[in-house]
Amino acid sequence: MKHAWMLAVALAAALAAGCGTKKGFEVPGQAFGCPIGDQKIASMEDLVKAKVLMEGSRTTVLPTEMRCSRAGDLLRIDANLNNDSRSVKRISYKFRWIDREGMRAWEEEAWKPLLLYDNSNLMVNTVAPTNKAADFRLILRSQE
Repeated sequence: MKHAWMLAVALAAALAAGCGTKKGFEVPGQAFGCPIGDQKIASMEDLVKAKVLMEGSRTTVLPTEMRCSRAGDLLRIDANLNNDSRSVKRISYKFRWIDREGMRAWEEEAWKPLLLYDNSNLMVNTVAPTNKAADFRLILRSQE
């Protein structure tokens, strides 16, 4: 009887420890593989809002998804841009690379022009230019 009671206590402790762990596969400080620090990101929409900046003329083309991974020790970003309008849109984009201290990790990139047809999506991919880049911002502006 004593062994059965000890076994029940051990089983209950194991179950309690298992229930206390974080669900999912996300690494602390990341959402969808992207670095977020201590920000509260609950959805893909929250991640896009946290990582995208608009400069100059605002564009109606917006990212709908963003995922990050590692290419060796470099940060890799995939961002899906969506043009849900009925006209062709011309935009420019660039990435700003940020180090662990919140400072720029690399020189400012040149603007890269894009043409998105009506009701279309386009995947933009990039890899950080240095392993010092711990975070990023995707910057968009209209060319119209």
